[in-house]
Amino acid sequence: MVDRHLLIIGGGLAGLSAGCYALRSGFKTTLVEHNTVLGGVCTSWERGPYTIDGCIHWLTGGPFQQVYEELDILPAVPLHTLQTWATYRDAHDGLEVAFTRDLDALVKQLTAISPADAAELARMRVGVREMLALHPPLDAQELGHLGEQLREFWHARGALGTLVHFRGTVGDWTQNRLQGERLRRIFTRMVPETAPVAFLLMVLGYLEQGYLSRPVGGTAAFRDALIQTYRALGGEVRLDATVEEILVTEGRATGVRLVDGTQLAADAVLSTSSAPETVLRMLGGVYDAGPTRERLANWQLFEPIVLASFGVAAPYADAPSLMTLDGERPFDVGGRLVDCYTVRVCNDDACFAPKEHTVIQAIMPTDYAWWTAQGAHYAEAKAAVAEVALTALERHFPNLRAQVRETDVATPLTYWNLSRSWQGSFEGWMPRAGGMFGHVKKTLAGLEGFYMAGQWVEPGGGVPMALTSGRQAIQLLCHDAHQPFVPTSKALRPTEAASASYAGH
Repeated sequence: MVDRHLLIIGGGLAGLSAGCYALRSGFKTTLVEHNTVLGGVCTSWERGPYTIDGCIHWLTGGPFQQVYEELDILPAVPLHTLQTWATYRDAHDGLEVAFTRDLDALVKQLTAISPADAAELARMRVGVREMLALHPPLDAQELGHLGEQLREFWHARGALGTLVHFRGTVGDWTQNRLQGERLRRIFTRMVPETAPVAFLLMVLGYLEQGYLSRPVGGTAAFRDALIQTYRALGGEVRLDATVEEILVTEGRATGVRLVDGTQLAADAVLSTSSAPETVLRMLGGVYDAGPTRERLANWQLFEPIVLASFGVAAPYADAPSLMTLDGERPFDVGGRLVDCYTVRVCNDDACFAPKEHTVIQAIMPTDYAWWTAQGAHYAEAKAAVAEVALTALERHFPNLRAQVRETDVATPLTYWNLSRSWQGSFEGWMPRAGGMFGHVKKTLAGLEGFYMAGQWVEPGGGVPMALTSGRQAIQLLCHDAHQPFVPTSKALRPTEAASASYAGH
């Protein structure tokens, strides 16, 4: 029998993941990638002797480790377990709060900052433990059976009190449950106010369990391991190929047309592009477009950012590797006033810089429309933002300016050029209260043979969810094609065998 052909739009993590699972499950695959390289926003690039890491600040393991193993990323890429997730620093008085694996010490420090909130912080500590009983679904929810849902509900029954107490957003929780204004500010600067409190509890719980890490070798090592798996399985790739239209025949996706007019036929199509690009442009808004338009009107997107990176001739070995700098004198970053931003100091892996050097990165919110209006002044605008970022950083890193050897600025337009990130929102929808990760269907009503994966069907985005979405999309494909879903070339573990059994035969 000739293998059925799956055409995948987008060669980022979700597309590569979907490709690997599809190949193992008996499909022929072709990745069609807009860029000249694979990886999407999971990327890094060179500036002189320095590596500018554009993606993984911390990697979530725990239940997601199974996915990394299925994709042969682990054990090929060693992981460095984080002892500290991130550090909050107040620029006014230098107060620092390190969110470390010692959560009892963290709660003690936070209680000292706001004694009136001792009881709520203790309740948070209990909630962190209880939330560990909940696991994000690795399997496609559309294929779940009632019995499985009931078993999951029973398994999580101990966390029901926590889910009720900490329902809603971080902003709601800090306003309604916390009394100390400074404590409120710490939490809402470390985690977006609109994120569910469950997300905060999950991060703290995973941190304590040792489930947060960074890949040794940085983003490039992680990405390249996945690319290697896809190529080793025999997947095909077309680079520098932008899809103009998804072709539909009698209500079924049958291929794509590229911007140069080339048509590629397929038995099924999977898009990892943004929801607006996929549903409204490539499909012309014909199929099930109402939910996408509703989300665009009412859901919040991840803010576009500027990533200003500096290769410096100093190790800054004692600096926290990830910081939230708060209470800065407001400064303009591409049409946006900023008083709080993230800093990454790449001082925990030798892959980023020569010995006794490092890379320091400022990750700052900005305005997408402002950048699109720069036109011929774009390079000048990037240089101006680099100067603003360097001035801000030098308040925290003495003698930084004199040590700078390379400068690089990535803007929202960089992310658009890299991977068609709609309006520079490189992680799609913000996580939403009411569910730890939220859920967006991976199919469209009225269109057969078509699936979606990636960060635009997984509110909250991130590396593990992008990879998992590819897995789930292929489970749906296998179910519809009446053939088994094969997650790994290794012997199936019991949970994997169960997944294969209900994914369709």
